[in-house]
Amino acid sequence: MMATVGVLCARGRVEENALMAALAEAGIVSALFPPADEPLPVGPLSPSPIGRPFPVPQIVVDRHPTRQIARVVLATCGALGVPVLCAGIAATGDRLDVASALASHGLPRPLTALCTSEDAALEAVAAMALPATLLPLDLRSTPIPLLDRDAAEAVLEHRAVLGGVDGSLGLIQAGSPGTENLVKVIVVEGAAYAIETAPGTTVPDQALRLAEEGARALNADLVAMIIALNSTEPVVWDVRPVPDFREAMPITGLTVAQTIALAVERRLAATVPDLPANRDPVWPGFSARAQPQGQGLRRDLVISA
Repeated sequence: MMATVGVLCARGRVEENALMAALAEAGIVSALFPPADEPLPVGPLSPSPIGRPFPVPQIVVDRHPTRQIARVVLATCGALGVPVLCAGIAATGDRLDVASALASHGLPRPLTALCTSEDAALEAVAAMALPATLLPLDLRSTPIPLLDRDAAEAVLEHRAVLGGVDGSLGLIQAGSPGTENLVKVIVVEGAAYAIETAPGTTVPDQALRLAEEGARALNADLVAMIIALNSTEPVVWDVRPVPDFREAMPITGLTVAQTIALAVERRLAATVPDLPANRDPVWPGFSARAQPQGQGLRRDLVISA
C-alpha cells in the first residue's frame, strides 16, 4: 500500500527525515516519492507501462533539490489530481517569474533589471551604481555579488563565454546586502513560522509580514522568503523554493517539520472525509486552532549567539 504522503526528494536528508518523523508522530504514513525505480504515468487514464497501477499518494510535499525533476513531477501530480505542498510560482518557475509576481503585487523589492547579454548587464550595473548582485534565473543558483566594476566585468564575461545564452541571462539587483542584513523567513500556508539569520540581528515584525505577503503572492504553501533589512524598509531579496531548516529558529512552539506536518494534516482533513478537521495535534502545549492560517507570531526577534 502506498503511503498517504509522498515526500518528493532525491534522498532522505536531515530535513526530510525530520519531516517524515513528524508525520509519523502525527499518525500519518509517508514515504520518499517517487520511487526511484518506477516510471510515472502521465495522466489518470494512461495505461500502466509496467503492468500494475502506480502507487499514487494522497498528497505530495515538494522537497526535491533538482528543480528540473521537481517541475515535471509536480506537473504529473497535477495531471493525476494529486494535491501538493510546494512553493507555488517559485516551485515551477525561475527568478524572473518570482520577481514579476512580486512586482505585480506591489511588494517592495530592489531595483531590478532583466539582462540577456553581457553588455546589457554592464549597462544595468553602471546605471544602478555599485555594489550590485547578479541573480541567475535558476533559483537554485547562488547570487553573485558585484562589488566593483572590475569584478562585474570579470564575472559577466566569464559567464557569457562559458555559459553561452544561459550564462548571459540573469537579473541584476541593486545592492549587495551582507549576511547580517538578510533573514530567511520560512512561511507555511501563509504564516511565518521560523527564521534564520546572523546572530544579533533584530528581525522586525514588518519583515515577517512582508515574507507572508510574498508567499501569498507566489501562491506558495511552503517557501523561504529572503528578506533584506535595509535602513528604510525591508525588501524581498530572493526566494528558496526548497528551504533547508535544520538551523532555523521556530517563532512558535513547533519545529518547521512539525508545522509542515500540521499543514499536511489540515490538507488531508479537507480531502479525506474520515479524518477529523479539528483534531488536536500530538504535540503538547500547542493548539492548531490557536494559529490560524495566514497569521504568524507578531513580535520583534533578536538572534544571539
